[in-house]
Amino acid sequence: MQRFAARRVLSETNSLRLPQRCFFSQLAQKEESSLSEHETFLPRMPPFDYSPPPYDGPSADEILAKRKTFLSPSLFHLYSKPLNVVDGKMQYLFDENGRRYLDAFGGIATVCCGHCHPYVVDSIVNQIKRIQHSTVLYLNHAIADFAEALASKMPGNLKVVFFTNSGTEANELAIMMARLYTGCNDIISLRNAYHGNAAGTMGATAQSNWKFNVVQ
Repeated sequence: MQRFAARRVLSETNSLRLPQRCFFSQLAQKEESSLSEHETFLPRMPPFDYSPPPYDGPSADEILAKRKTFLSPSLFHLYSKPLNVVDGKMQYLFDENGRRYLDAFGGIATVCCGHCHPYVVDSIVNQIKRIQHSTVLYLNHAIADFAEALASKMPGNLKVVFFTNSGTEANELAIMMARLYTGCNDIISLRNAYHGNAAGTMGATAQSNWKFNVVQ
């Protein structure tokens, strides 16, 4: 049975003072109350009929060392020991030891159909067997069909689609369209908001991790 841990005491390396625990049932509270100060409460995850294949890739430490050497430091992580995610299935992720985690993060809100959904996987495989990429300067039915299907789900007169690669690009486009349409360059954003760290969106972002000393 796979489990996840809810630690009673926050790690000393964690500088954030977060709430110690959240419990989802009276049973969980009862079980936890019987633990001593330094014991670990292990609520059980529901059964799941899938086991990832054995992992024979590099360890988390090796991957972290490669990231520090070959990737930009702007791709930071928020953990002293980041999780090495090697497999995903539906709403779950698996680490290098086969331990299961509930992905409440949704791949940064990009895996809305779950990990490795068979319909999505089959569609990707079938498409890539035909053609991997084509410029919009030429015609291909896939992008037009997808735009039509997406527009059919939208309310009112929201019927025109502009595809982007990320939320930052989408916000860049939205800001550009608003400025072109209104003739006004001012943008209002909320406190602690994140809208991207590209040239146009950085000024609307209110988190120091994604702001740099450039004109915004």
